[in-house]
Amino acid sequence: LFLLISFYYFFNFFCQMLLKRYYLSVAYGIIFVVGLVGNITSIGIYIAKLRPWKSSSIIMVNLALMDLLYVLTMPFLVYYYSNGESWMLGDFMCRFVRFAFHFHLYGSILSLSCVAVFRFLVVIQPLKVVEVQQKVWGIVACLVVWIISAAEVTPMFECNQYGLTFPLFLSHSCAHFLHILNTTRL
Repeated sequence: LFLLISFYYFFNFFCQMLLKRYYLSVAYGIIFVVGLVGNITSIGIYIAKLRPWKSSSIIMVNLALMDLLYVLTMPFLVYYYSNGESWMLGDFMCRFVRFAFHFHLYGSILSLSCVAVFRFLVVIQPLKVVEVQQKVWGIVACLVVWIISAAEVTPMFECNQYGLTFPLFLSHSCAHFLHILNTTRL
């Protein structure tokens, strides 16, 4: 029974290492290529071809910009996982990559919520469609999304006020560093 349990834990650990090192590196690399091409193409089409601009198109460009910010962090995650979760890029880059991930997450959710609210208003109040589709409402919605998203994730950069030193020289794991940071704040 002891050998069976030991084999199970060894096999589980070995599979997790292979999964993180090879699968995540390849998956993030594919996401980077597809996301970079797709988001740049969509932003280019929106900027060059789409006229007149409406609130929904402004929000969609904003969503593509947020996705592009996230996609640009993918090469760092590919590097991180392909090197066996060894982060050699420093504490600022660790925090920046995690900041971009969470900023994208919250910003994308809020942007999609804005699109849903605007569509809901168009369906419920069809006579006020001209008002809701004005550019100014799209710009205001995007500014609110960026401000709220930044306010939610900016505390990731403020570690020293909690008396933390950056343990990256002890453990080169960026995820371990942020886990320590988050548990200390609670």
